[in-house]
Amino acid sequence: MTTEEIIRLIFSFLGGGLVASLCDWIRAHRTEKKSRKISDLQAKIQNLYGPLQFFASQNESFCELNNKFNNAYKTVYEGQKWSEDESTKEHLNQETIRTLDIANTYIKMVTKNNESILEILRNNYAYIDPEDVDVFRQLVVDYIRLKTEVDKSGRLNTPLRIYKHIGSISFMQPEFIKRVKEKFNAKKKKLDSLMS
Repeated sequence: MTTEEIIRLIFSFLGGGLVASLCDWIRAHRTEKKSRKISDLQAKIQNLYGPLQFFASQNESFCELNNKFNNAYKTVYEGQKWSEDESTKEHLNQETIRTLDIANTYIKMVTKNNESILEILRNNYAYIDPEDVDVFRQLVVDYIRLKTEVDKSGRLNTPLRIYKHIGSISFMQPEFIKRVKEKFNAKKKKLDSLMS
């Protein structure tokens, strides 16, 4: 008896029911596995990477606005020869203070958003991908340094020589913004692919 005949004999003996059941079980297992992946991705996007993307993209825009105001300030006011007239000096002083206050307001918004980001990270740490831990940790360290080393008026409490030795404080590392954006987009793309 050939192998082919043996296989036919086994299938005829067992009947198509067993094969059909085996195929159904494999199909159900694949569907369940796919459903778990979809559910996991949805949870990560909804609870962590989506909200982080929302705040990080705002912070990116606020930092860009701050930079534009600072660059405009340098172009318009620094190195210019102005009249020594007291009214001109007073007017320029008011303009420069208003300009810097507006620029600083955007940084205050970044700091406020960072508070929301820290809350999201605290409440949803289980969703953090392992490769993101160091980048997220750095944001937390910078935030705590900012709260510890800078007073409410924006004045640095740390002696300048020590501060220069330790290193600057970032309101939001570009690496954080980039990582969150990449992860959010990759997870959305994968979810769309699984659901199609």
